[in-house]
Amino acid sequence: MLTALLLGAGASRELGMPLREELNAEIVAWLTPTSLRKINSAWRARGFGHPDEVIDDLVRVLESSDFDYEALLRQWEANYIAGAGDARGPSYHGLYAWLAQVVSLALYRRQVSHRSVFQDGLPYFAGLVPLVRDNPPLWIFSVNHDVLVECLAAHFGVPVNCGFSSRTITLPCRRSPGTVVAELQANLLSEAELANAALPFFPPGTSGINLLKLHGALDVFALGDSQDLLKLKPAAHNFDAIIDALQIANEGLLDPGLSPDPMSVTNQIPFIDQNGERRVLRRTLLASAARLTDPYPQLMQRRFLEYFRANLEQVDQLVAIGCAMGDAEVNEILQDWLASSSHRHLEIVAPRIGQVPPALAPLSSQITLTPSSTTTYLERFG
Repeated sequence: MLTALLLGAGASRELGMPLREELNAEIVAWLTPTSLRKINSAWRARGFGHPDEVIDDLVRVLESSDFDYEALLRQWEANYIAGAGDARGPSYHGLYAWLAQVVSLALYRRQVSHRSVFQDGLPYFAGLVPLVRDNPPLWIFSVNHDVLVECLAAHFGVPVNCGFSSRTITLPCRRSPGTVVAELQANLLSEAELANAALPFFPPGTSGINLLKLHGALDVFALGDSQDLLKLKPAAHNFDAIIDALQIANEGLLDPGLSPDPMSVTNQIPFIDQNGERRVLRRTLLASAARLTDPYPQLMQRRFLEYFRANLEQVDQLVAIGCAMGDAEVNEILQDWLASSSHRHLEIVAPRIGQVPPALAPLSSQITLTPSSTTTYLERFG
């Protein structure tokens, strides 16, 4: 019986990453109505602010007692799609991209500022190693944006494959025009490969981890206006190199000459390539570049979800660790997977899990609930 893992925010909590409610609290503590209006005033002074009525719409969401950043982004996406033909459309889109950037950078800062916490915690996940050994390759599907699975794989000397080709692109880091002080490598995944489900994961029987991130990642970017993706390639297979690559991309690539006003760059990293041409990396977490019509983030995520559906068919048991089970698209795939065979089984692992999520209740006979933290659960395999 082959087992796969589905990881949510709770699976990364013990390594210092925030749960959704913690990130919600962090955002509303910083992005108050007063601070938002001050930011918009600064935008207006630079020529790209937003109408008061649009800002007021956002303020009402921020002041809601049930504020949730994921719901906010879904709502704002719907707003800019619905308003694409009127004067408010660009403002809704601009705020959507900016809010996605706020979330992305909040997660990025947590990822790079907690090195010692991560390194101290990695050994407690040793139960992952027997799972890899017994399920070659171990499929890990993740709704998280962090790079902690890669860090765990490096710590335990386990190969990890995220479905990107071996083709690479070089990203130069410059302190001044024409002067390259460092280079960062990244692996490529073409739009055609993704569309054709031709991702070069480890084949059955290969020892290692096949890691599929369903909703974008901190180390995955869309390249310019293309629909090709790139994933940062650390200089070595170790923890420090993985975090270093994140920092270089976010703090070393940006060319000041391309963005004299940092407030004019939204959810992108402009850089000068090896040929001296202006290029841009677009973050894949929840949104992409600040363009009015850009369906690619949704298309990209849809294709990864379909790859999740296809590869889930290979396994008999799925262990969902630290998942809130509130993602309707993921739940739909899980429903279909369970319903297609009575021999399939879903185990949901979370410290306070008390009942089967309503969306999966009709299939509860194939679901086990395990109240446990991630490391405590993994200890049974170690």
